[in-house]
Amino acid sequence: MQVRAKSKARPIHRVMTIIGILLCVVFGFLLICNLTIIIKGSIDPSRPPSIMGTTPMVVLSGSMSGDAEDHIEAGDLIFVGKADPEELKVGDVIAYMEEDSTSVVTHRIIEIKTAEDGTPFFITKGDANNVEDDTPVTVDRLIGSYQFRIAGVGNFALFLQTPIGMLLFIGVPLLAFIIYDILRRQHYANKEKKNTQALEEELERLRAAANKQSEAGQDEAKQSEARQGADL
Repeated sequence: MQVRAKSKARPIHRVMTIIGILLCVVFGFLLICNLTIIIKGSIDPSRPPSIMGTTPMVVLSGSMSGDAEDHIEAGDLIFVGKADPEELKVGDVIAYMEEDSTSVVTHRIIEIKTAEDGTPFFITKGDANNVEDDTPVTVDRLIGSYQFRIAGVGNFALFLQTPIGMLLFIGVPLLAFIIYDILRRQHYANKEKKNTQALEEELERLRAAANKQSEAGQDEAKQSEARQGADL
């Protein structure tokens, strides 16, 4: 019965360990991303920070809301990748810096024109807006092209960047996993210690039994010799 209990317990411990490692990796990655965003944002507040070429941003307005396949809603977390200005086309959604501002706008290209020096610039418009944007987007203000969104988690992402958010959703789970791992290792160490002690006790018992048997055999041999001597 004990063997069966151990065999059932081991897979559970393995599953818990794997889950703990995965959570540790996920939360650790989120922590690194948040720290990277915070540090980069502090170093260069004029442009949104990127992670491995991708810029995550929270949508604050509904200018791109609607029924389009690539529509964007307020509160979404969007990801913007680097874009070659020469490869952009009408219909693409791009993110760019507002002129003389640190604000970022994500709107759709409705027309592409060419400047005197041969570089393209873009006329943009929000899907939910009635008029196009006042200022054309030049290449130097371009951040990149819209890639995808995670609906409704923008505010949560902002909260994760606050000290309290990082503590609650990243620090606490990491600490809990570390404590769990320490307790698990201690449990196994105690278990191994008990098993070792039990094995040593069993070996000592077997040695004692063997010694007794050997002594009994020697006594019997002496008695036999004594009887043979008496017969003579």
